Amino acid sequence: MKIKMSAVIGVLLCFILTLLLILGQAELGVAKPDPAIYDRAQRSPSGFLTTLAKLVNIDSGTGDLQGLTKVENLVIEQLKSVTTDIKTFTAKPSAGRNIIATIKGTGKGKILLLAHTDTVFKQGTAAKNPFKIANGKAIGPGVMDDKGSILLGVEALRILKQTNFKNFDTITFLINPDEEKGSIGSRELIKATAKKHDVALVLEFGSPQDKVTSWRKGIGYYGLEVTGRKAHAGAEPEKGCNALLEAAHQTLQLSKLDNPQKKTTVNFTVLHTGDNARNTIPDAAKVEADVRVLEAPEYDRLTREFTRSSQNKLLPCAQIKVIAERGRPPFPANPGTDALVKKAQAIYQTIGLKLGVEGSGGGTDGNYAAAVGTTTLDALGLVGGGAHTEAEYIDIDRIAPRVYLLTKLIMDLGASARS
Repeated sequence: MKIKMSAVIGVLLCFILTLLLILGQAELGVAKPDPAIYDRAQRSPSGFLTTLAKLVNIDSGTGDLQGLTKVENLVIEQLKSVTTDIKTFTAKPSAGRNIIATIKGTGKGKILLLAHTDTVFKQGTAAKNPFKIANGKAIGPGVMDDKGSILLGVEALRILKQTNFKNFDTITFLINPDEEKGSIGSRELIKATAKKHDVALVLEFGSPQDKVTSWRKGIGYYGLEVTGRKAHAGAEPEKGCNALLEAAHQTLQLSKLDNPQKKTTVNFTVLHTGDNARNTIPDAAKVEADVRVLEAPEYDRLTREFTRSSQNKLLPCAQIKVIAERGRPPFPANPGTDALVKKAQAIYQTIGLKLGVEGSGGGTDGNYAAAVGTTTLDALGLVGGGAHTEAEYIDIDRIAPRVYLLTKLIMDLGASARS
């Protein structure tokens, strides 16, 4: 039986049309970027880099009041383009000011942005290593941590204003001057402000692999102060009580307190002794340890272990005082943050990028926000590397994607009171 060619062609055409219909429907199911937001985000880097150069070329190390004030004034001028509600608060005992910019909307979500003006660099660093652009990177002291991310936050708020987006209750941008030294003068303000918000978005830098951070360890300052007795090291050493020897004994005992299962680390990093005379038995020694914990009860365990160890002396003549101070609290993994990660990853997918996620042993002000129960997502700042070094940089081609990510995340979170 012969089949007419026209019939074959008809079947083929039907098949092709059906296939095209299926593909078209699949295409409709693929999320697309918001064109109004995406277009503005794409135009961000040009003016962004000009302002960033001004900020980076001002030294503002923690405690540098003159430099911090100059940077703060520039940041305040930028914030004036998005809101008139800008207040400053003392950060004593730290130098500088806490800046709080507030924007009111008509929706439900209360969103806190966190960033900081201080850097780890000393005066004179910017003069020796000024802002520059090379090989697709913006390079300079504090360019990534955290001056670029301050401008990232401002840019996102500017886009919301340009598009007249109001579907949020409150957006608060808190920028502090002492993050690099534990936020001693601003942490209570951060915690009190975080309590009033549904979510906290921390504009610390994203890793070179373009990741956000979903958990961070808390930081403890532990150690021992050992008191001994001086003596001439050659003529009559038996009359001394060697504080250095006792400190070394205690360090060896305590160096085994890590708990890998709970991600607890104890690293002894500093040792001081008396007057450091080679021919004198030292009468004083101080040992300091960097402690990182992901579970708060680990602080209590370590305090008990340090106390117990101090009673097991090598030299009965030595006196030992235990140092056990808590810095930033732990920011453990939690369902609320996991949900924020998924939101952020979905947004990134719409612009054809993959957003990674990781945890970190390093603490930020996100630890304080998470500690008071506010759902927190960290490392939403600019993408780069070399933090705290002369080679610190940001990837210019990731400025626009991160602007888009932050803007859209704020928009999504503004629609509901909880993440």
